[in-house]
Amino acid sequence: MLRISPQKDVYEYWKLPLINDYVKKWALITPEERALVFCDDGRVYTYAEFDEIITSYTLKLMELGIKKGDVVATQMLAIPEFYILMLACSSMGAICASLDVRLQAHEVVRDLKKVDPVAFFVHGKTPIRNFNQVADAVRDNISSLKYLFQFDRQGQGIAEKSLNFDHFFSAEALMAVDKRQDLLSEAQKVYAAMDKRDPHMIIFTTGTTGDPKPALICHENTITNNAVMLRVGTTYGPNYAVMNCMPTSHVTGTLQGAVGTWHRGGCFITMPVFTPDGLLKNIDKYRPTAMGLVPTGYRMLWAHPDYNKYDLSSLTAVTYGGSAVDKPFLKRMSKMAPTWSTGFGMTECAGYISFTPKGATVDEVFGQVGQTNPDLAKVTIRQPMNADGTAGEELPVGELGEICVDGPLVFLGYYNNPEATAMVKTKEGILYTGDMGYLRDYGNYLGISFSGRRKFVIKPKGYLVFPEEVAFYISTHPKVNQAHVSSAPHEIFVDGVMAFVQPQPGQDLTSEEILEFCKGIASYKRPLHVEIWPPDQPLPLNRVNKVDVQAMNRLAVEIADKLRSEGKWDLC
Repeated sequence: MLRISPQKDVYEYWKLPLINDYVKKWALITPEERALVFCDDGRVYTYAEFDEIITSYTLKLMELGIKKGDVVATQMLAIPEFYILMLACSSMGAICASLDVRLQAHEVVRDLKKVDPVAFFVHGKTPIRNFNQVADAVRDNISSLKYLFQFDRQGQGIAEKSLNFDHFFSAEALMAVDKRQDLLSEAQKVYAAMDKRDPHMIIFTTGTTGDPKPALICHENTITNNAVMLRVGTTYGPNYAVMNCMPTSHVTGTLQGAVGTWHRGGCFITMPVFTPDGLLKNIDKYRPTAMGLVPTGYRMLWAHPDYNKYDLSSLTAVTYGGSAVDKPFLKRMSKMAPTWSTGFGMTECAGYISFTPKGATVDEVFGQVGQTNPDLAKVTIRQPMNADGTAGEELPVGELGEICVDGPLVFLGYYNNPEATAMVKTKEGILYTGDMGYLRDYGNYLGISFSGRRKFVIKPKGYLVFPEEVAFYISTHPKVNQAHVSSAPHEIFVDGVMAFVQPQPGQDLTSEEILEFCKGIASYKRPLHVEIWPPDQPLPLNRVNKVDVQAMNRLAVEIADKLRSEGKWDLC
């Protein structure tokens, strides 16, 4: 078993440099307490077992020739194997790059070409979808790839040329590699030489052009984020248990939720796919003390016909994030648990940079996204970045500008893309978030008030969707002349995607054809409504002959209001 270097004091609670140090620490202090629970099959890993199997996976990866700095990509549900693999990578200096399971094959290939993975782990045929098409596309198009593993736990089949994960990482295979003293010795040397600024994770985000960008996260980024989360609640050890239904492609499902739980010695309870019914049943059964969702998730829970029949009394802390909410939402939220909160965060900061203070009222929380933590993440409001790449002028409290962050939370940069990094990260290391807001003095703390997005980003269910990307995809339909994508408020999803599509002259085109065509992109990007624009009428244009985005957004709201009156909007 890999152990913490003797030079490191495992009882120096918040000063360990690597995320794996915390798993190892709790494996020494509370070896029999639960570290990981999988709702689907009831599997439980104690901290001792968790530490041991992470070591086994680490040795297996090293046996395959994977080394420090290599990228290991995944497209996996929130199952134990993902988290074990993620921590195995981080224990040997490899970088885990996690992709959303809803991405189609061409989207996966597009993203993987940006990170050049040496290995790719993906499901096979599952009740949710058949991932074999993804596997074939990745194998045929990613030249850096040496290994492609697929899971076949349900025996439904994997692609012909894929390696069977369940064979290579079977109990017998792991027992065999555990006997390799040469690998164990090498793994210990690699681990002892690692530094807090070594990268361990790539989470894809979306940049100003709408093209997903691979954000490179180091150990210090993640650990600092975990420390920020402790500002809202200091419970740690076996009394802390988190229920997770967030995807592995999101910071909440990985760095905040999972690593944040193990940071404080708690139990991470995970379910592979979010459904309101499944989540309510699992809270009732597994008795978590904490949970975080996007507002859409809570609205779907509250709308469940049997919501009041389930026992949710174990929850002592609930959080939300990803989009703005109204006061009725906050009042409902405040009744779920003694501690409730929200914050401001982004992938480039490994998650949250702020949290609303404990004990804050609904009126106090409304309109703000948390108090600043200058010792962990210094928040400033600034003028735009200067042309020479230095930070713009810092603005005083109360003045509107771009929300900026400085400190150990700020990511290393976009993987292999210094040009894109320079667009958001100044020469001083200050991150420009792309969000507008101002600081407000609440007397005993400074709070961040969020005003709006710098670009017209759509956030259905808390995901980031750029209209240009969806419009471009729709425009590839052979019958389409032009497409524009807007959004309108949605009571469940917060933002609802709406597409305006103009057919080619002489072409008959229906909204149903476009909705069917959009099954070729990730589900959260798909329009909820398609408006066919007359082929002989131009879309509204602004003074420079570009589509008038503001006018189209207003039109989208009008159409949504009409659909709402007909019972055709605000649906799950």
